[in-house]
Amino acid sequence: MEKLQALLREYRRSHPEDLNMAPWSSQYCQMNFPKYWEIVYCILKKMNRRHQIIEIGCGLGDITSILVYLGFKDIISFEKDKEIARRAQRSISELFQKDNIIINGEYPGCNEYDCDILIMVNCAYVTLASSKEEYLNLLKSYYRHAKEPKFFILEVIDSSYKNKDDEFPSYIRLDRNDIEVLFPNTSIHSWVTYKYPENRRSKTLYLIEKK
Repeated sequence: MEKLQALLREYRRSHPEDLNMAPWSSQYCQMNFPKYWEIVYCILKKMNRRHQIIEIGCGLGDITSILVYLGFKDIISFEKDKEIARRAQRSISELFQKDNIIINGEYPGCNEYDCDILIMVNCAYVTLASSKEEYLNLLKSYYRHAKEPKFFILEVIDSSYKNKDDEFPSYIRLDRNDIEVLFPNTSIHSWVTYKYPENRRSKTLYLIEKK
């Protein structure tokens, strides 16, 4: 893990112009990486490298770098912002000499994709829903479009966060019960990744595994 962190840290520090486009990735300039990144690394490290992976909302490719570094071969990472997608692919190409991993577009678009692992971390498409029901349906639709993969790694704003926040409104804040109802017949593990007021918001990462 430490080797990859050093590679990514050096790259982020040497490309400050990328951080103007995606300021949240400035976390990867620090010595301590975000907790969600380390948890995802530890989860994926134990998984079969033959698994097909779809990542939703990859940003500059900070999570994508884990997938490539660990040796997964079948990876598709979606980023809807054209310029951020271009910079994400550049970083993956320069760090790992891997091309054609980042797709500029909204998932799933007009295509159907099969995968074994679906990842949606540090990403919340608030503008695609206007109520909790719509947001839950959106998450469920992503899961179904991926043909209900064996694993879904999902990070959400936690419902314990009560502050008024237009960027992350209350209807996208979920608790464990929401996840259990949304994904029945699954085994669910969870980790707190951010906690207000120590952090700006509270977030929880879930590993949803189909039984």
